[in-house]
Amino acid sequence: MLREILAVARKDLKQAKRDPRFIAPSLIVPFVLALVYTIMWAQVGGGESFVCGLVVEDQSSQADEMAEILENMVSTTNFTWFKMTRYDSESASQLFQNGNLIAYILIPEGFGANVTSGVKATISIYIANLNDDIVKNYVHRVQAGVLLYNQMAVYPEFDQSNARVAFEETLNLHETPTNISYMYAVGIILSMIVCSVASQAMATAADFETQAIYDTMNSPASRLAIVIGHTIAAIPRSLVVMIITIPVLLLGTGTLPVGNVFVLGLILLLTLLALAPIGELIGIRTKQREQAILFSVLFAVFGFLTGGGLAPIGLMPTELRAIALLFPTTHSIAMWTRVFFLDTVSGLLPGVVALLTVWIVMSLITAQLMKREVERS
Repeated sequence: MLREILAVARKDLKQAKRDPRFIAPSLIVPFVLALVYTIMWAQVGGGESFVCGLVVEDQSSQADEMAEILENMVSTTNFTWFKMTRYDSESASQLFQNGNLIAYILIPEGFGANVTSGVKATISIYIANLNDDIVKNYVHRVQAGVLLYNQMAVYPEFDQSNARVAFEETLNLHETPTNISYMYAVGIILSMIVCSVASQAMATAADFETQAIYDTMNSPASRLAIVIGHTIAAIPRSLVVMIITIPVLLLGTGTLPVGNVFVLGLILLLTLLALAPIGELIGIRTKQREQAILFSVLFAVFGFLTGGGLAPIGLMPTELRAIALLFPTTHSIAMWTRVFFLDTVSGLLPGVVALLTVWIVMSLITAQLMKREVERS
């Protein structure tokens, strides 16, 4: 069986060498998405689409004035509104813990009395540090609201020595990378995702175009050997794109990993195992190399976006989060960024199990579909 597997793998590698078109989308897609995202964040802004709660426990006119300032805050950098909804204390805390609110601001009981009596009052923000850029967006706006209340000026002198109101910030998660660093880091694994799916889809589609698939299926090699051989060939064929993307993204942007290189490599390998059968499935269905590339890129981009490529999955609504967990790309991105930035292996086991499960299930499904296609013809 080993010789059968190696024979299939050698055939696929030779075929890829003759038709390396799959490399182009693997290089173009990550850089285009990174460029679009950088422009989008810099020019349009971000964070305003995530609701922030406001809890006003104090019934004084001073508390109402502070709340009105916060609710009407407009960013002077991206001209977007600070979305805020009022809740009672218990509801805001519960929604925050469930991940339905990215943050909530508390104007506590006694706020007005403290301001009137000359005692420094305090407002607090509780924020999920799911993404540094969004966190900074919210915190800066609340800080601006406090400055506006203290000095009644849009551009205060920032002398808060005699300020009436102080600002207190509480983070409930570990620090995460900025959006731009996050995007460049996941661009590496996105390049490999596109390459693995597209190259396998092209290899399988080419077999149907040349009728070679029928010779392979009618050979003594077992279906399992054929599937394993295709997967083995996908590993070097997909990793070759890393030779270009890693130096460009890491050295060009200064986004350097702190995680263990061997663990990052293992994540890439598991991702390849899970995605190679999916690429093969696309090739079986399309049967043409051009269509195989198109559908492979669409799948990779959709899986990338669904899996938290542009914003961490923790910011998604609960329903969408459940759907996203069905995609292997979701687990790949989550593990990749966790190791890349935090240098930890804790919490990786569910993702490893998910990717191995996808590999086994999709390999079995692909083998059966391949057999049906050959028998049907």
